[in-house]
Amino acid sequence: MTAKQRAACAAAAAAIACAAHAGIVGFVGDTTLQGGWYAFEDAFDVDMTVIYHGGAPYESVVSIDVPEFGGSLDFDAPHSLRHIGYGWATWSHGYTGEVFYTNGATFMGYDLNLAGVSAFDAYVEPNSDTGGHYTITAFGSAGGEATVEFYTPWAYGARHFGFYAEDEALQRIEVSATGDWAIGEWRVGTPAPGAAGLLILAGLRGRRRR
Repeated sequence: MTAKQRAACAAAAAAIACAAHAGIVGFVGDTTLQGGWYAFEDAFDVDMTVIYHGGAPYESVVSIDVPEFGGSLDFDAPHSLRHIGYGWATWSHGYTGEVFYTNGATFMGYDLNLAGVSAFDAYVEPNSDTGGHYTITAFGSAGGEATVEFYTPWAYGARHFGFYAEDEALQRIEVSATGDWAIGEWRVGTPAPGAAGLLILAGLRGRRRR
């Protein structure tokens, strides 16, 4: 873990976990915006862009265009688009927008076919009244990877996680859990103007999964 990564982890007081390997830092927040999105931004000094699809509940979605980064976020398998209150019952911190249900899958990969993305975060909520245990790994363009693990309850339990790559671009996120889930409020980003550190700008990774 580099000095910058150690400093970022120490600054993430709201984080439940912070782990790094080979240039990537993993971050686990809580069910709030303050302890999730905002804490992540403060810890790593990043400008984040919300990934939004749009569409009607129960639409099948396998890819979301992200024009700001010249590419797309692609899923290993189709997800069912739900809205809170329309196909998905609860979330957390008052969020009422779109989320993406894994259609029963307990493992899923998300390819960031995007140029120069150094940061990624999202919230996940399990589809079980016993909650869910998650193991989530990020992979980078220079071979770096980092893994976070956490538990979150079911009703109103959507919980934040994220990754920051100091010297490479993020390319893939893999989620494994004890049950199926919905994921939403995901964002990608780059270092804020004037932030320390250099990002190796990576091109689009491989072919897009469609």
